[in-house]
Parts: sequence; structure tokens; C-alpha cells
Amino acid sequence: MRFDAVLFDNGGTLTHRTSPVAAVRALAARLAVDIPEEQAAHYWRRSKEHSRSLMAEKRRRRNLSRADHRAAYVTGYAPFNEIAPGLADLMYDEWKTNPQTMVPYPDSPAVLKSFSAVGLPIGIVSNTGWSIDAGYAATGLDAFIDTFVLSCDLGIAKPAPEPFLLACERLGVSPERTLMVGNNRLADSGSICVGCHC
Repeated sequence: MRFDAVLFDNGGTLTHRTSPVAAVRALAARLAVDIPEEQAAHYWRRSKEHSRSLMAEKRRRRNLSRADHRAAYVTGYAPFNEIAPGLADLMYDEWKTNPQTMVPYPDSPAVLKSFSAVGLPIGIVSNTGWSIDAGYAATGLDAFIDTFVLSCDLGIAKPAPEPFLLACERLGVSPERTLMVGNNRLADSGSICVGCHC
């Protein structure tokens, strides 16, 4: 079957993050604290556990606005403040939402270029709370992307139908002729409900 457009998820599909442990160490050093790699890894695991312990409502809302995103992640990063006061905020500002820490997978540029080369418009549909388009601009991959639909701008997150329908509308294609590529069975398969192939 020939598709008229392709939609991609972002994190875990086209891009990944630089090492969080290395970021903890580098940002702690900026605050005049030298922390060994093993200890930084311990605090990273603690922050992950702390984030999972947050109220379900806070987790659910974190991608619905930039303010909710920041509040949820800085709260989740609270254990880092035991290393140095202010480190939780630095991890959010300098790692979580820094375009320079958003790294394309090795095959992502070739994939995007190949679809673009045959005239298929490409959209990014992402549950996120910050301007990931800046990350694509930092690597030049924004040249292949025709639209970004971000949950924090829409106030609605996948798997709701609205993000997929809006992306198709912006690209001028019908959902039935659109392919959605993602890594989250729940969030990205919401596209099936509007007629996309996933």
C-alpha cells in the first residue's frame, strides 16, 4: 500500500537522550560538587523511583502544558537536590529540555530523508512538555519535518484522537492514507482509532 504521509513519535522512536548519569555529574560539578559515577547512577535510579511514586494525576497531566511538565519533572528530580541545592532545576533546564541533549538514532536522518525524497510529508506527534522542534533544528533534521504536533501546545495527549487528526489536517492527508510510527503501544496505537496504519 502507498501512504500519503508519515507521522512519527519522537522520544524512543527518532531520538534518545544523552547519558543522564553524565549530566548529573557535570551539572553537580557546576555547583562545585564532585560526585563519582556510581553515586550519580544511584541518584538517577532514585529519581526514577521518586517520579514513579508521584500521584497518577500529576503524571497524567505532565504533558498537557509546559508548566505541568516542568512541575512534574522537577518534583521527580527532587533527590538530586540532596547532592546540591538547585540541581533538580538544572537537570530539567540543562538536560531534560536542552535541544543539545536530544540525539537522533543513527538511522533516523536516513529514514526521514528517504521519505522526504519521495515526496511524503512528515509530521511529529509527541507527548511532551517542551519545544522539541528546537532539538530537530539543532541537528538540521527539521528540514524534513512538515509539522510538529506537541501535546503541551494542544492540551491533549496521545492516545486521544485529536493529535493524530490535527497532524493529518495540517499535512492535508486523510488518516486512512497515513502511517504512524512509534514505540508506545498505548499512546501511538491511538492513531488506529482515527483510521491510520500504525
